[in-house]
Amino acid sequence: MSLEIKLNRLDRVYRPPDVVDGVLVIDTPSSVSHQGVRLTATGTIMLQLSARQVGVFESLYTSVKPIELMHKVVDIQASGKFPRGRTEVPFAISLETPKGGKLYESFHGAYVNIQYLLTAELIRGYLQKQMSVIVEFMVEGKKEQVPRVPFESTIVNFYITHDTQKHMIAPVLRSGGFKITGRVVTQCSLSEYVTGELTVEHSAVPISSIDVQLLRVESVAAGDRMATETSEIQSTQVADGDICRGLSVPIYMVLPRLLTCPTLSAGAFSLEFELSIVVTFDATLSKHALLYEPNATKMATAYETLPLKLLRI
Repeated sequence: MSLEIKLNRLDRVYRPPDVVDGVLVIDTPSSVSHQGVRLTATGTIMLQLSARQVGVFESLYTSVKPIELMHKVVDIQASGKFPRGRTEVPFAISLETPKGGKLYESFHGAYVNIQYLLTAELIRGYLQKQMSVIVEFMVEGKKEQVPRVPFESTIVNFYITHDTQKHMIAPVLRSGGFKITGRVVTQCSLSEYVTGELTVEHSAVPISSIDVQLLRVESVAAGDRMATETSEIQSTQVADGDICRGLSVPIYMVLPRLLTCPTLSAGAFSLEFELSIVVTFDATLSKHALLYEPNATKMATAYETLPLKLLRI
């Protein structure tokens, strides 16, 4: 016997106060008696502390209590018997915002997870095996009514030189010098994409590649302080090889659905995002350094990190 939840929306994306509806498919080789079918919709924020910020032992033994956003239980079938073959049980459950609360958008991060689950349970006798099936559905917030600002006001100019680097770079990079300029949007709608452009003004060392990284900055409350950790979501290569000097290179990045959400700050956690333009120079310049210096790869890169505000507009 098998259970399967089929939602009527193929993308499984809902916005309050939408109704999550579909059918529960029961496929059984013989007739089955049951004591009812129960449907449970839950929304939970799972928080985890970073071992690098609070220590390995504290991260293992300090439990952060999950935050419950919603919990609704509906009986969709009374007790009885399912015949042999395929049976479809329709269901519908409203997605309502709790009083005094808020349904945050679905998000899957390294230390913060906002997840909405639909669980169907076939209730049987005490001596019989219970059966259940779980499916995840996505929640999106309402579009914010924010004033439209001129596009130019959301663009930030940046430049990358050997003098702007806070980490140690290879001596040949510092002596020869380099300069990369450009501009990129720092406020973007989740339904759109990140755009910009960059230009290599000059570089004495050949360039291997230029990438644009999307970073998430997750902060979780740990006692009287916030444990903040930055991790990479995705990396998009915008240039490969030693590109021509003075050539304008476009930046175009599509935002992943489950790994991004509107920038938010709550009491127990916060979610922010950043853009990092990473320039990797030809690794052959560090042939000798690679033998003795474990950070030689990092010494052959230069980058600039900018804040990115994501909105649902």
